[in-house]
Amino acid sequence: MSAYRLLAAVHVTHDYFADGRPPCMLFSPHAATAAFLRRFDMRMHAEGSGFVIGVCDGQRANLWSERIDEGTPRALCFDVRSADPESAYYTEAVTASAQVADDAVRVPPLLPVEPSASAPLATLALPLNPGPADDFAGWDAAACVSYRLCLRSPGTIWKYVLVGDWRDRKLAVVDPRGEVAFTAPASERMPDGSAALATYSSVPITLRERPAQRFQLHDVTDAPGRVLVPRLPGARPRGLWREMQGSTPIAVSEIFVHS
Repeated sequence: MSAYRLLAAVHVTHDYFADGRPPCMLFSPHAATAAFLRRFDMRMHAEGSGFVIGVCDGQRANLWSERIDEGTPRALCFDVRSADPESAYYTEAVTASAQVADDAVRVPPLLPVEPSASAPLATLALPLNPGPADDFAGWDAAACVSYRLCLRSPGTIWKYVLVGDWRDRKLAVVDPRGEVAFTAPASERMPDGSAALATYSSVPITLRERPAQRFQLHDVTDAPGRVLVPRLPGARPRGLWREMQGSTPIAVSEIFVHS
């Protein structure tokens, strides 16, 4: 039975999730890469938030001979997607500047991705020979190369929409930590014609699976005010949409609170 050694490993992290590990990740080789993997009996195994590529010991010399593709270093290209339909709401566009390397992992080379509804989150171009030297002995003896792709959540303006009967009350959204301020609630007409009150955070707040913010709704009609809602709900991915602030579109997370 042929022995396989790992050639490369890719791990994906996402700061939206409390444990940093995004579920439902999908990794698809480009057609030319898939053909190349089959040609040299290479194995790709995806599990959880990453995947590994293994190569048979008997094929390593043949693989090395194909390290150049039409005059340029060969790269194995993979699209990274999520099976979670909400991922587009809580994932920023992936950029090289957002990636972080350390002594144990490298930043994966990225190919440009044209934004579209069907576009992957990222496209990786893993070099067949990631080392600085064109040396088969060194490449053959080298350990598996580990890469880490960092996905990040966007910051959005949180907009609390207070619906129902709030008559004769002066309301305020309050951050007990004193880190985020909110605008005074103002009347807003809903799509069905009903009236509501809307209040906006003064700064963008990063989306999280488990938001750490503990905003409260206070009735400040009289002094001292009293707490109506001790912990307001946090922003959810599907509440994201665009509003115009003057002539500038801003990302807003709508959060509905009923009286």
